[in-house]
Amino acid sequence: MKRSLVLLYAAFAFLFCACAAPAYGSLAEAAESGARLGENIRIDGVDVSGLTPGDAKALLDEAHQTALSAQSYHILASEGTLDIPAASLPIAFDTEAVLLRALALPRYALPSEARSLSCTPYAELEPLRAALSLHTASLNVQPLDATASYDPAVEDRFIITEDAAGRQADVHGLAQALQGRIQSGDTAPLEAAFLPLLPAYTADQARLDTQLVSKFSTSFAGSTYGVKDRVFNIKKAASIIDGTLLAPGEEFDMNAALGPRNEEGGWKIATGIFDGAYVQEYGGGVCQVSTTLYNAVLMADLTVIERYHHSWPLGYVAAGRDATISTGGPNFRFMNSSEVPVVISATADTKAKTITVRLYGRPLPEGMTISLKSKKTATLADLGTEYTIDLALAPGQTEEVRKSRRGCIAVTWKEYYSAEGEFIRKEQVTEDKYRSIKGLIKVSGQQVFPQEYIGAAQ
Repeated sequence: MKRSLVLLYAAFAFLFCACAAPAYGSLAEAAESGARLGENIRIDGVDVSGLTPGDAKALLDEAHQTALSAQSYHILASEGTLDIPAASLPIAFDTEAVLLRALALPRYALPSEARSLSCTPYAELEPLRAALSLHTASLNVQPLDATASYDPAVEDRFIITEDAAGRQADVHGLAQALQGRIQSGDTAPLEAAFLPLLPAYTADQARLDTQLVSKFSTSFAGSTYGVKDRVFNIKKAASIIDGTLLAPGEEFDMNAALGPRNEEGGWKIATGIFDGAYVQEYGGGVCQVSTTLYNAVLMADLTVIERYHHSWPLGYVAAGRDATISTGGPNFRFMNSSEVPVVISATADTKAKTITVRLYGRPLPEGMTISLKSKKTATLADLGTEYTIDLALAPGQTEEVRKSRRGCIAVTWKEYYSAEGEFIRKEQVTEDKYRSIKGLIKVSGQQVFPQEYIGAAQ
């Protein structure tokens, strides 16, 4: 009896070994050899018995996609729940490895022997993180940068809007957590974590970059400078340049900003200076605005590109500190050589009879300030007066065309002071030579005139 049992077990062992399937290194190798899966094999509930490796994989891929289409992962955020369809994530299954294991099972099995295998889902971290970046974009809040808007109606000249921090979903941490849930099959909700997004420009920076850097005023009081149409031109010019913003490195061109001074441009006729004499011209008085701006530019330590002085020193500013302009002629240009935008504020006060230019931007380094000083260093020779006959004048009539003026040399410099008011250094800005101007008087043909007459009869 004992011998019979031994022989029976040996027969079963031989039969089992004979029916065992060979091991394959890949599904392609198995398909090439014509392999088929054995009996009673189910993978993830799908009956793959007797199928080729390719057919079994196609059937399992379809089943897996169907399962993913019915599944979602839930991300909890303060706004609610974000549902992410599993099918939209880069989830894969180890289907090939499981099929290779199934192919290695014995081909035959008892009818009552159900052989079940399962595939494990997985997701690579980087593709998963990229997918979550897209899905969680709706949860992100972009930071708000502060803004500064020039408004001459407010006390500090600027309206500052506050900055606000934003947030961005921590997709790296979320991907790591979800990766574990995918592999374990856990579909419990995940709570989103966020990383702060800081604004690139804060309200404190905006307040720092809109400080008063320099201020300069000149007066148009009196009968010479306070003529109605001249004041009109001053106000018009001030209003045009008021609020001008210059980016770092940007140039300001006074003539270009004001445009041609003519009747079509709405300018009034007022006293100006041309060829050493007072003339009536459109836009007369705008040089006082360019002069006031010029002084503010020097005090803000910005770079002057082009500037010319008048024929003679003027009464509203020290010699050497004026800046004349004219349509198609002399111009005043400077560059914003600071690191932040500069805003020009220009206001004409008709009650105080002053034009004031303020430049706003970032204060000078370490709280420095600049004071301007000018001095006449020489007086030039008097060229006297020239007389010329004008037969159009009535007997005894004279006309002063040009007043005799003695020229001078004026030096202007900057004095730098520390925040504590201590003198730091002195820097020369210009040395201007105002030429002497020979007077010119027209006389009638019947009039006796001085010996220095050198003109010709007209």
